[in-house]
Amino acid sequence: MSDADDIDSATLLSLGERIRNLRIERELTLAALSARSQISVGMLSHIERGRTSPSLKLLDRLRVALGVPLASFFDVDTDRNAEQGTVTRQGQRSTLLFSKTGLTKELLSPPGHPEMEFFMLSIAVGGGSGPDPWRRNGEKAGYVLQGRIELRIGEQSHLLAEGDAFQFDSRQPHSFQNLAETETKVIWIIRSSEVG
Repeated sequence: MSDADDIDSATLLSLGERIRNLRIERELTLAALSARSQISVGMLSHIERGRTSPSLKLLDRLRVALGVPLASFFDVDTDRNAEQGTVTRQGQRSTLLFSKTGLTKELLSPPGHPEMEFFMLSIAVGGGSGPDPWRRNGEKAGYVLQGRIELRIGEQSHLLAEGDAFQFDSRQPHSFQNLAETETKVIWIIRSSEVG
């Protein structure tokens, strides 16, 4: 039972270890995390052992259940220096690839700022957020660097091209899809009111 083509095996092992460590830090059993996240114990076990690639939706449910920002699941450089917490250098960015939805999330935020997360989304041709709309307490904003997307918020659809920006209450159901014939890149900012 492996979806290793979605996220490479080294990244899967590292991601699973971070999730297990977060669970243990919170003194949660697999069964307790399962109850909180509505993800089966078997699936959680496979994720923690790096045998299954969790979807972005599953990571979001784990994030809420563990009370952490999504950035907690990215491999963050642990070298301590004067810039840590302030600057993220190009070579220090962590990336998660979700090939099933054609989405790559690159963490731009420096560590230590759970209330606001800053990502570069690279969306493959036809790719997007997936079939089901998202909801999250807080706000989302972004800027289209290249390409075109359709951003659906509630019943409204917005066609956004290079240079367009957006911001909305992310408690509303929302989704997005690449409409360009090439990869689309979006700077994506999440201000969460769920982490505390």
